[in-house]
Amino acid sequence: MKAASKLALKGGSPIRKTWLPYSHQVIDESDIHSVTRALRGDLITRGPEVEGFEKAIAELVEMPYSVAFSSATAALHAVMSMYKVGPGVKVLTTPNTFAATANAVRYCNGEVVFKDVERETMNLDPKTLGDLSNIKVLTAVDFAGNPCRYSEFRELQKRHQFKLVDDASHSLGSSVQEKLLGAEADCTIFSFHPVKGITTGEGGMALVRDKEEANYLREFRSHGIRRNGVPGYYEQHFLGFNYNITDLQCALGLSQLKKLPRFIKRRQELAEMYRERLKAFSLFELPDETPSARSAWHLYPLRVRFKDLKISREDFLRALHAENIGANVHYIPVYWHPYYQELGYKKGLCPVAEDSYLNEVSIPLSSGMTDQDLEDVCMALEKLIASCS
Repeated sequence: MKAASKLALKGGSPIRKTWLPYSHQVIDESDIHSVTRALRGDLITRGPEVEGFEKAIAELVEMPYSVAFSSATAALHAVMSMYKVGPGVKVLTTPNTFAATANAVRYCNGEVVFKDVERETMNLDPKTLGDLSNIKVLTAVDFAGNPCRYSEFRELQKRHQFKLVDDASHSLGSSVQEKLLGAEADCTIFSFHPVKGITTGEGGMALVRDKEEANYLREFRSHGIRRNGVPGYYEQHFLGFNYNITDLQCALGLSQLKKLPRFIKRRQELAEMYRERLKAFSLFELPDETPSARSAWHLYPLRVRFKDLKISREDFLRALHAENIGANVHYIPVYWHPYYQELGYKKGLCPVAEDSYLNEVSIPLSSGMTDQDLEDVCMALEKLIASCS
């Protein structure tokens, strides 16, 4: 089917009649039944579904302990507290992430050190991290679901003794050397937001190897309260937060987890279809996977050579939206946000990440997309390129 020549933004007919979001949850009757069953249980929060979901994720990725939270942001906050991040303590991370990765450091009054990314994957580049002698924690982010170079980070860790955190909010279902990702760092964070591999509505999880760390995380999510087994008695030992997740959410998570292999397989199929359809376009730079790894394809981030088009990135997005294609942008470099600018961070700090941001467009990708949905996206891109070239 040949795309119409006149853009919908200029009065033409849109490629699609209905909106296609950049991502969306997939919920079926088995998920609804699981939540309904949990609603009929004796406990609908802090009950058996929470423990069951924690155990299932830990077993899946072969980590000894897991603690579920109300969000991945809450889990990151708890982990920064656990690692004693505070005033003067430096945490290194990427600017190519959602602000929560850095915000968790600031919640503890720590100092965020941003380092640049490699062009191919947009993940932290282990070769350009510089002096790590004063870094307490290194938080890597598996951008778009593509695992970082953890073997190289671990080599650096041996020399500099920092804590290694995998912000795997994008990458549940990814694999490294044919093994599911989740045990590559001292601590792994997963997200279960609706646009992620599986969902609990809102929710997150921290996975660790040490029992005492797991105990701290459980206390942190419950106001810093510790119980000693005496009925009705408890003590608050430190200032924690109410970051509990409910049994209703975890019941949904357990149901969704059964579908994870199918969901990830479909995302990988769609990513390969995009590559085949779009590789001929010289105006597009397509995303790569880390060697010896497979991405969960949370996102499909195109880089567009806007300098060769007669259109800005903003108008490019407006035109796609007019065609009912819900393209998005991931991510504005964290230190470009006004809050971080007021802290003294300057533009120009991470040139590769900044250049990528200025040229990046995330096109729709989710496990519920059909082949026709993908074809609609590609036709809209072709229509737009033909109009603007």
